[in-house]
Amino acid sequence: MLIAFLGDSLTEGWPGAAFFPLLERRLRQHSLLNRGRAGDTVAGLLSRMRHEGQGRVDCAFVWVGANDAVMGAWDASEPGSGWSWPERLVRLAGDFEELLEWTEARAPRIVVVRPIVLEAGGSLWEQRAAEAAETIARVATSRSSCRVVDLSPAFQTAAERGGGPFTTDGVHFTEAGAEVVADVFATVVGELADHARGDEGAVPDEPGPARTARLGTSET
Repeated sequence: MLIAFLGDSLTEGWPGAAFFPLLERRLRQHSLLNRGRAGDTVAGLLSRMRHEGQGRVDCAFVWVGANDAVMGAWDASEPGSGWSWPERLVRLAGDFEELLEWTEARAPRIVVVRPIVLEAGGSLWEQRAAEAAETIARVATSRSSCRVVDLSPAFQTAAERGGGPFTTDGVHFTEAGAEVVADVFATVVGELADHARGDEGAVPDEPGPARTARLGTSET
């Protein structure tokens, strides 16, 4: 499969450790395109993709929203200003809807990764990231092309096994964090490839609840 990864610094691979080279080594039978850029918000990613373009691919991963959460945590604008956090979330939902529409025209399957902030001690940034993730997941689950992946269960399991720290600052990964992401993404790609092979020769195999729970994902 040809798979494009759309996102911010977490996809581009800096600052911090990069999951992408780890994933390439696990998925040598697939072709992976890194379309990440540090600093991108949802609106920024949409604008950049429209400008740069993207050819047809078999699948696209979309992982963005952490920078939107950062701006929401730093901004103390009053309601009605157009820049308060609730108003930002409304715009975020609209921008993400447009991003998915743009991506659907180029990829029949889309994996939406919920933005996540780890090891931040319940900070406002962490709270904003969770709220942005809920908004993004709500938009994605309304579309039949999308599957939503939540990395939180995988990080929790890794922590319970004594792993970590997983980030350098709550969002950018250490080598341990990058390994967790690569493991989850490799599993998701493997399942998508199996599903695609099933589509070619038989009635598609519907994903079961046990598999969804194991990956910490929701599928539509």
